[in-house]
Amino acid sequence: MMSLPLSKKRAPRTVLDVNVWISALIWGGKPAEVLIAAENHNITIFLSEEIVQELSRVLAFPKLRKIYVAEGMRQEDLVEEVLRISRFVRGTKQVRVVWEHPADDKFIECAIAADADYLISGNKHLLKIASYKKTQILSVNEFLQILKGKASKK
Repeated sequence: MMSLPLSKKRAPRTVLDVNVWISALIWGGKPAEVLIAAENHNITIFLSEEIVQELSRVLAFPKLRKIYVAEGMRQEDLVEEVLRISRFVRGTKQVRVVWEHPADDKFIECAIAADADYLISGNKHLLKIASYKKTQILSVNEFLQILKGKASKK
């Protein structure tokens, strides 16, 4: 059996901003397509402990909690779903890239640790940066267009 060279075979490595996770988990839509791509092994999503902590913190916001509890979801189940479809990396390199909102540096740090191709976000501070080293910073729509392009080339 002949296999493709690893460079052709490797699924795009991605990091998702918390706003993408929340949208996908609670409202579905295009952000959920990114999670489906991960479940289908078309992409690999990476997380850091800092991202999981922020996700848990945001999911505890009363306005959000009210929405997902009304849908019969629990915070623990949502976090468990994130952990199930992601791989963990430990951010070892601290950076100062997002000057307007330094708390967002955790996503860049995770992308560096994961050797990520893409960081997907709806955050204007991150999107304004556009790329850092080899990681492109894209909106959900931009990323899905790239993903659809890769799928049509297969």
